[in-house]
Amino acid sequence: MKRLAKVIAIILLTIGGVVLLWLFSSAVLLFGLSLVIAASVRPLALRLIKRGINRTAAYGIAFLAVLLFFGGIIAVVANGLFGELQRASDQLLAAYTKITIQWPTGQQWQQSIATELPSRQALIEFLAGDQGESILSGIVGFSSGVFDVLAQLVVVISLSIYWATDQERFERLWLSLVKAKHRGRARTIWHSVETEVGAYVRSEVIQSSLAGITLGVAFALLGLPFPILLALWAALVWLIPWVGVVLALIPATLVGLQLGLPYAIAAAVVTIAVFAILETWLEPRLYGRSRVSPVLVVITLIVMAEYAGILGMLLAPPLAALLQILGRELWFAPVSKAPAQELNTQLNTLRARLAEIRLDQTIDFATNVQARSLAQRIEKLLDATHETLDTTGLLPPPDNTPKLDAPFAQSTSTDPIASVKV
Repeated sequence: MKRLAKVIAIILLTIGGVVLLWLFSSAVLLFGLSLVIAASVRPLALRLIKRGINRTAAYGIAFLAVLLFFGGIIAVVANGLFGELQRASDQLLAAYTKITIQWPTGQQWQQSIATELPSRQALIEFLAGDQGESILSGIVGFSSGVFDVLAQLVVVISLSIYWATDQERFERLWLSLVKAKHRGRARTIWHSVETEVGAYVRSEVIQSSLAGITLGVAFALLGLPFPILLALWAALVWLIPWVGVVLALIPATLVGLQLGLPYAIAAAVVTIAVFAILETWLEPRLYGRSRVSPVLVVITLIVMAEYAGILGMLLAPPLAALLQILGRELWFAPVSKAPAQELNTQLNTLRARLAEIRLDQTIDFATNVQARSLAQRIEKLLDATHETLDTTGLLPPPDNTPKLDAPFAQSTSTDPIASVKV
């Protein structure tokens, strides 16, 4: 009966946890994204700390440098993007007008399509008439959505700064929820996840930024129209495995055809070359050869985009990396076990060091209660470590030699090291 009650309680708690995650899913996503950003920026801050800069100042400089870099890119892109969007819309409307005039007298397939297209005037009335109000509402909704995303990014960056500067306390907090015998394994998995997810996100962001900057400059030098718009599109689709290069290639080639076949070929060659260099030369140096599964990235991207929109799309690639790393660490990677002799040697070294401290004539363990209590606590920790390792079969059981308590109780002991297990 007790076992049944325990099972029912576990089921109810699990259902309750799922419901809470669903209700606070936005907060969970923001929390996860903040951890990802903190893990991505941490290596830069650690380099500054190694140079002697204060920890708080190092993280402040690291985050400020990242924000200035991406803020500068956004400022440059926004300066010319709106003008290109306006010109693109004008050209699309002119092309549509040309189609509605020429296709009704063109080939059979053109006539078939033209019969289904609204006239230019009807299209303008649709955009400016009653239906235009809904479009205007959509534009307003999009603008408010952009401001919501910006507000969420401010929250995420603030949280990531907190997690980065208070990393040790945060780790102690969540590791305290894990049983003592599993904390070592949990800490190892956590560090592996944090390091690899951070490296993956840094790699993808750097490559996406370089793809956009390089292609933007190349398209501008080639004289293609809308270079910023094409480069921004290429930077975004870089994050999509497999088909990203195709999605970047199609619009660049079509825009190049407006100027002539040589321009289209040049745009295609430049796009393929940039993507190939980033894929084969830069990515192995930023993230290594062990890549995240493209299938897992695509599936996660689709699910998260459907579930949480833009925020979910931002979180999808690191989430895919997280799932792959957890799967590897929990199911496929064996638990690393150091040789029993090495572990036993380390424990004996610690015990010998404790014995040397007890032999120090400047400390009177018989009368110094604080020193005696501290030494006894260390002895208990050593015994607990020995016992935990013994449960995994790595060490032989501890011997039955007396503990530190015995000599501390007798101030006349002449051989304080005799009771220490070495």
